[in-house]
Amino acid sequence: MSAATSPPTDAQSVGRAYTKSLKSAKQLQIIVPLIAISIYLYLGLHEASAQFAKAVTKYFYLQVALCWIPLWILCAAGSLLVSCYRLRLERKFKLSESPLGPWLLDSLKAQAVLFVLGGAIVEITFVSHALSPSHDWILAALLCSLLFLGVGELTPWLLSLFYAVEPLASDSLRTKLAVLADKAGIPAGKIYEWQISGRTRKANALVAGIGGGRRILVTDTLLNTLSEEEVEALVAHELGHYALHHTTKRVALQCLSFLGTFWLIDAGISSGVVSFTTENTSWTNLGLVPAIFLMWSFGYVYGAIFVAMLARKQEKTADLYGWKLIGGVDHFISAMQKLTNLNLVVFDKNSQWKYTHPATADRVEEAKKYARMSGFPDVAAVAAQTTE
Repeated sequence: MSAATSPPTDAQSVGRAYTKSLKSAKQLQIIVPLIAISIYLYLGLHEASAQFAKAVTKYFYLQVALCWIPLWILCAAGSLLVSCYRLRLERKFKLSESPLGPWLLDSLKAQAVLFVLGGAIVEITFVSHALSPSHDWILAALLCSLLFLGVGELTPWLLSLFYAVEPLASDSLRTKLAVLADKAGIPAGKIYEWQISGRTRKANALVAGIGGGRRILVTDTLLNTLSEEEVEALVAHELGHYALHHTTKRVALQCLSFLGTFWLIDAGISSGVVSFTTENTSWTNLGLVPAIFLMWSFGYVYGAIFVAMLARKQEKTADLYGWKLIGGVDHFISAMQKLTNLNLVVFDKNSQWKYTHPATADRVEEAKKYARMSGFPDVAAVAAQTTE
């Protein structure tokens, strides 16, 4: 194999190659369902499903649910194809050795969750118009925001559908994380090991849930690669998100995005511009199901750009919170280096608008600046070992 066609070998180059390929996979994850919806409409399946639903039941909202099922099946089939490509990508870059069977089973579980979520969004749209025809777009946006907030709080339970989640085995680390959470003024709740190493080498940590349902979760891949001090540094960052109410603020911004999306949906349907049928163009038209889902999907994708802008700012403030909480940056810097090698997500500042996190190199540089301003004596040695 010539030098021109040889695959990259150093971590940064491999990470950039993977990130570029991952971007294509994520684009397909958006494009393929849109193609599926177009096929669904072109073949007239929306009208056939509407007729079937009316023949099965006289209850309108049950009819809506029946019309959603075939649309979801077609979208899910397309997503499963993309999932197979994603597995091939993960294997190519040695991020996963998962067999096809378990990978597809996880993909089906994910699609089942999306089936419930997507169906709820469609039902919310119709219910909101029935309850308040003049302000349905406002009600729908509020209900949709509450739905997403609820899903976020259920994250620990949802993760358990895909991976084994066990109490953290390390007594010393569990004690350190509990003390760290107490220092942040956040009761730790339960601390779990999120066992994903059988599927992927990627690593992560998160804090989710409210009250007695609060959980700190760290992946076993993180525990196997990072020191306890490095895990502390990452959990301190996650505690920062929680302490600074970042999720609530993100949902609030998302609510504004939903307001715009549902206003367009309402305007399009009420004016008869969006119908996909020549017969009934009112809100009782079951053929509107794919139109609503299509318009909501477009709105969500474009709204996500603004949510990502806020998320990047929140990542920076959570970094600063974590550095202050643990009283240093050295373990954060080394942890970020190891995470880059594990997750292979590498991009520069010019490309970060597509992501919810700033470029890792920029975060490390900010950590060094903070260390210099704070007079930490040990950061120079760590910084010298960090690959730019």
